[in-house]
Amino acid sequence: MKRLYTTQDFALINHLKNMLSALGIDCQIRGEHLSIGMGELPPIECWPELWVCRAEQYDEAENLLRKLLYIGSSVGQPWICAGCNEEIQGQFTDCWQCGRPRS
Repeated sequence: MKRLYTTQDFALINHLKNMLSALGIDCQIRGEHLSIGMGELPPIECWPELWVCRAEQYDEAENLLRKLLYIGSSVGQPWICAGCNEEIQGQFTDCWQCGRPRS
């Protein structure tokens, strides 16, 4: 087993585990109950960790993780709705004001 990723975000680490598992990577989360030690232990030591169970899958898991994290962070440029001229943040595909799709 080899540690792949750690974060303080429980939702993110569970989502990543589910995504990797769906892609055939045998992995598990460790340390998810260490948060009770916060204050007594260094905070980063209490973060949950994502581990790859089979060493031969580690490189593939690392590449998939990089792609998954990049997809989640790639927010496009703001755009102007052609219907109502409202400025919309880049991650949205439809105008929040009038509902028109991005053109």
